[in-house]
Amino acid sequence: MLKEIKFRVWDKVRLKMFKPQAITFDTQMQAPFAISIPGRSWEPAEKFELLQWTGLFDANETDVYEGDFMKISSAIYKVIWNKSIGSFELVEIGSSLNRKISDVEIGDIVGNQYQNADLLQIAAP
Repeated sequence: MLKEIKFRVWDKVRLKMFKPQAITFDTQMQAPFAISIPGRSWEPAEKFELLQWTGLFDANETDVYEGDFMKISSAIYKVIWNKSIGSFELVEIGSSLNRKISDVEIGDIVGNQYQNADLLQIAAP
């Protein structure tokens, strides 16, 4: 059985989050080439920020994507992809403390880095 892979995209022009209908990849560059969103035809991938699903859900059974802000206890964490360890992790805003990604299951999504950048200022010491 294949692992489900899901994405959402942040439209840098319209400043809106979408679930893509389709994504094409440049196989030589191993990078997204074009993205189709509801009601639009193919557009260059450069117009979007591609955000991958972690494969996990928060305490409310909501899909958790990279770039999401999670509240666990009284701290706010950002979901990031850590290339050096090849895994998602949680990094506390305003701190260098990290948590394992599975901790999203005890937290709540409170926003994301594109639509709720103000959380970065609120959470900073």
